Amino acid sequence: MFDTVNGMAAHPLFIHIVVVLLPLSAIGMIALVVIPQFRGNVQKYFVAAGVLISLVGAFVAKESGQALAEVRGVTNEHQDWGNRTFYLAIALVVISALWLWLDAKPKSVARTVTGIMVVIVSLAAIISTVLTGDSGAQQVWAESTQSSAASTPSEVTTVESEVTTAESTVDSAITLTVVAQHSTADDCWSAISGSVYDLTQWISAHPGGSGPIESICGLDATQAFSNQHDGQGKPETNLAGFKIGSLG
Repeated sequence: MFDTVNGMAAHPLFIHIVVVLLPLSAIGMIALVVIPQFRGNVQKYFVAAGVLISLVGAFVAKESGQALAEVRGVTNEHQDWGNRTFYLAIALVVISALWLWLDAKPKSVARTVTGIMVVIVSLAAIISTVLTGDSGAQQVWAESTQSSAASTPSEVTTVESEVTTAESTVDSAITLTVVAQHSTADDCWSAISGSVYDLTQWISAHPGGSGPIESICGLDATQAFSNQHDGQGKPETNLAGFKIGSLG
């Protein structure tokens, strides 16, 4: 349910909830703790609602991010920071709820200690959100730069040649001998269930790591694919996008 929204990848849409609302809610909680004049009921309700919505947003962003990773892959750094942000959002909800409850009671040491914890967790949530967004932006920027570099004038002829070759192979059957000539990580073809696939670009994006894909380069991997993914819709859908012809 977190894969797409109206045909678009869900993750880039949902992350805006976290990127905007979680830091604002964390700042609001810090203000409630350190500025007594800010502790009106209206402010408390707004900040508490923001903290809760931020947690929901962090959960949806994490789940949609995992769904996106299965399709195109994400860096370990981005995924790790995303998980940390989600756990900090949970911590912020819990510690904020405790402080708001204690604030309605007479002043105590417990309220003071809890208030300090609110400030610490809030700052950690802000920093984690920034680093999560930064790691994701770096990945997108790197992919965009690589895509642009591949289309520079010095390589246009090579790209056009590869496209022509791919188009010609689609129109005719490809023998297993030809498949065997593409057996490296830099040029990886594989035959599966009577079709031939160019898996070169999928090696680095495969959720299970590059090893399983590299092991089937240049081979008929029908049995290997069936053993690993038989009956699973998403792997078969991903595979279809790399088809370049039929096995002859």
